[in-house]
Amino acid sequence: MSAATETDLKSSRAAFNPDLLDRMTGTKGDPTDIETKCHALLSALSPLLSAALEKVTGIEIDVRPGDLRQGRRRDLLSQLGKDAVFCGGSIAGWSNDVTILCGSNLIIGMVECLLGGSDPAELNIVARPLSNIELDMSLVVFEQLNDCLRKLVSADPKAKASVTKPLSELPDEELDPAPDFHAAAMTLDIGFGALETSLTLILPQALLLKSRIRAARIDEKTDADANGWAKRLSHRVSRSEVRLQAAVALAPLPLGEISRLQPGDLIAFADKGDIEVTLSANGRPLYTCALGRAGARYMVKVEAPAGPDENWKTDFV
Repeated sequence: MSAATETDLKSSRAAFNPDLLDRMTGTKGDPTDIETKCHALLSALSPLLSAALEKVTGIEIDVRPGDLRQGRRRDLLSQLGKDAVFCGGSIAGWSNDVTILCGSNLIIGMVECLLGGSDPAELNIVARPLSNIELDMSLVVFEQLNDCLRKLVSADPKAKASVTKPLSELPDEELDPAPDFHAAAMTLDIGFGALETSLTLILPQALLLKSRIRAARIDEKTDADANGWAKRLSHRVSRSEVRLQAAVALAPLPLGEISRLQPGDLIAFADKGDIEVTLSANGRPLYTCALGRAGARYMVKVEAPAGPDENWKTDFV
């Protein structure tokens, strides 16, 4: 082959429409075909996920098909990843490139309700980064969505579905294990009491084109019992370490005298007999205690609850 012929071939390849090439190789689908596949999947997934979440949390959650977007995976993540928790998923024999985004306010609201802190109808959640406990508990939502997806797309009813550790921020592109393929982002609108938020599933277009959506029974038996998430959450909160503070009331002083305090000055306790101490954590008073001493260390003895609030665990999530 002459040098001129090789140059012509290279020029032809360079001039070839990459979008057309991706369609010819099956990595990108016709927008209408992809939209049809996405609508079919969302229609089957919504009632299945709604029933699954209610079974594991005991809370009524409405799941409805939402918006669809098509584009490169990283572009879709940047558009949809604000105020969302990121999680990767895999379904054996089907795909290792499942990506899920969950609105952080959904997790905050569900944790509040499961700990007895709020009525779902009165929720007023402001999106914020999740605490470690909330991030850990978000796994339940991701696991349920990935498992519901498995029931609809896998030919093997025993295929293993798994998810990665949730992240409060999107991974940088160089640290992202999934390639930047042509993808479809399918949003599920979530209605939870007064809260409206979303879950988004991002899948490769090539995978959608070759997948067949199967029927799945909503009343299928689940592995989790009806209070599975509440028990898991309570256990996680109980195991978490919380920094305690002990406060002792001091004798009142005039403001002018306080402004003149110097190192070495002494201030008396307010109590003249037994010294009462308030034991607090996260700014919430928990118990009243008596101040004492054991050997060289000062100690406090818990005597009574500091208030009537029985749902104080909510403040430690």
